[in-house]
Amino acid sequence: MEKDSKQVFSELKENVLTYAEIRFELLKLSTYEGTGKVIGVLSYVLVLVLLAFFVLLFLFLSAAFFLSDLFHSQGLGFGCISLIYLIMIGIVYANKKKIINKVMNEVLATLTAGEDKNSKKDENTDSIRQTDS
Repeated sequence: MEKDSKQVFSELKENVLTYAEIRFELLKLSTYEGTGKVIGVLSYVLVLVLLAFFVLLFLFLSAAFFLSDLFHSQGLGFGCISLIYLIMIGIVYANKKKIINKVMNEVLATLTAGEDKNSKKDENTDSIRQTDS
């Protein structure tokens, strides 16, 4: 009997250690997956921002030359566009907190997307178990 209880506790200890190691490995893999998703999303956004920057740059250069012809003064045309840029900088600065919160929420949503799927699976499994009882 003593041998059986020692063996049972030894097996239980091994099972608990194995379970802890597997859960830790799952946590590491989930972290890697979340980090990869965030890097992917940030890379995508960076490419879009870079392309949008060049589009806006050339649009504003075109507008500056158009205004230069309209006002018969390059300084005045480019000055008007510089004023538009300053107004845009002011708008971005005034909405700094909203922009930061939006970016932070998007990053967190990307990181927790996998957790939501797992929790929904767990809820579905629990509801199936309850209906079987």
